[in-house]
Amino acid sequence: MNQPPCPPTPQEAPCPVCGNAHAAFAFHAYGYDLNRYDLFRCPTCALVFVSPFPSAEALGAFYHTTYRQASASFYPKASSRRWRAIWRSLAFLPQVVGKDVLDIGCGGGFMVEAFTRLGGRVLGLDISQNSIDYARAHFGHCTFYCESLTEFRKRGLQFDFVFTSEVLEHLPGPAEFMQTLDAIVRPGGFVYASAPDYSHPRTPSDLTLWDAMCPPEHLLFYSADTLIRLFTDHGFTLYRNFGSKSPAHSMLFRRPADCCMQ
Repeated sequence: MNQPPCPPTPQEAPCPVCGNAHAAFAFHAYGYDLNRYDLFRCPTCALVFVSPFPSAEALGAFYHTTYRQASASFYPKASSRRWRAIWRSLAFLPQVVGKDVLDIGCGGGFMVEAFTRLGGRVLGLDISQNSIDYARAHFGHCTFYCESLTEFRKRGLQFDFVFTSEVLEHLPGPAEFMQTLDAIVRPGGFVYASAPDYSHPRTPSDLTLWDAMCPPEHLLFYSADTLIRLFTDHGFTLYRNFGSKSPAHSMLFRRPADCCMQ
């Protein structure tokens, strides 16, 4: 049976970072599900993004059981992830030792365990049930939550350091994420963010050939300037840009010590 034709592609879409209503159509990309996705580029902040975003129900189903094919007894490359987490955690000693720490998008819990080893009071948060099942089964001395950012925000918890790696690109817009940071990061606190960097020298000039261009898993694509703008607009300042040999951001932001909590 022939598939129905794809609906016509709109030529413009609103940017979810800066709000420009005239982000221009850039290209099509085909996802794991073989569906065609329309990608747009904002002329103001340079965000590249999928529009329209998949429904909340579709994304929830994907991350609940399918993502990374994890289970309570299995997580891909678990051994190497655990050792990488230990080494990676050392770069954040000043932000972790004796501090309240949250890992947003904690996956199998490897960074949560590593930060706990350094003396942090650490929580892990993820919407992937199978990932949290693994984290709870293997790092039972740590605390993990499987819930949305909105649900977690209602807990009223606050943190000195929020670690988030390979999360921003998955979100159907950054608003809920940044609202959560506004609510939970203490004055003077830090946020570490990493995400695919389409402005990196090693990113293919033809973004359709980039392995990170994989909707519906990845929906937002930031240049370095776009990511800095996103955090600056929410009152954070760039504290350190670690840089990366691979096409990825690696930035530490700080909230001013004299800011007012929202």
